[in-house]
Amino acid sequence: MTHIASPESGAGAKESGRVCPASVRDGTGPADQAATLRRMMHSPSAQEAAETRTALTIAVTSGKGGVGKTNLAVNLAVCLQSRGLATTLADLDVGLANADVLLDVQPRRNLRDVLGGRCRLTEAATTAVNGLSFIAGSSGAEGLSCLDDSARVALADRLTRLPGAAVIFDCAAGIAPAVMTFARAADVVLVVTTPEPTALTDAYTTVKTLLREGYAGSVRLVVNMVESRPEAKDTYGRLRDVCQKFMRFPIADAGYLLHDTHVELGVRQRVPFVLCYPKCPASICVAAIAARLVTAGTARKGQPGLWRRVAGMFT
Repeated sequence: MTHIASPESGAGAKESGRVCPASVRDGTGPADQAATLRRMMHSPSAQEAAETRTALTIAVTSGKGGVGKTNLAVNLAVCLQSRGLATTLADLDVGLANADVLLDVQPRRNLRDVLGGRCRLTEAATTAVNGLSFIAGSSGAEGLSCLDDSARVALADRLTRLPGAAVIFDCAAGIAPAVMTFARAADVVLVVTTPEPTALTDAYTTVKTLLREGYAGSVRLVVNMVESRPEAKDTYGRLRDVCQKFMRFPIADAGYLLHDTHVELGVRQRVPFVLCYPKCPASICVAAIAARLVTAGTARKGQPGLWRRVAGMFT
């Protein structure tokens, strides 16, 4: 049986932070971006000022890259939107933003425009498949990682106040400050892993860092690329036991995704696999994960009736 490295071993404790350059490509330096963002957050429009936090916010992250995090975030967002929940997907993967590729969209605006003061957050949204609202990141841009703490918190707060029933953050992998800030702002954090020992060790480090920084929401594990349900349950059980032993924290089981060739086919076609192959094993697994999140949504204020109606569609 594969073991997860103990917290004393230091394995998996690497961060995905980046060294900030003097300026970004458009000539706006990190300090200018932070100042612009703070001004926007502190002087919102009348509509933005009236917004309250009613959407269920879900951060999707992972301890390491290559575990299918973005693919899950995209297909989960499409799955919720397709079942009547107005959903926004925000690509917050610093430096490696590619959700637009999976959705086959070419946004006219992205988060760099928001940071540069050229548009507000809601104005950066692009309508994607089935009416999904998509806020694109900017591949290769260092803007998010260079923002100071107060600016990141301000952006995270605005993201949680976006209209709709659900907002999904596609966070970067690792435990860099930007990742933790956006994850801590969400109601639910989905930590994606695979059964591989390195992925599990890094997933444990992610959970440990979240708790160390005072996260009070729900942390749930998604096991991707498994060959069977027993393998998924065994993988979840190993991480759950380690979290309980060293942190006294019972991480929840969010579900799993079976290894499925339809996932790769969907990527090649640049169409979410839940749309082009709705009955494939991976799509059924995503629907099951979404159903659990919908169950969590019924307990939130704001739109309980809508969440209950959608829950019936999953069953």
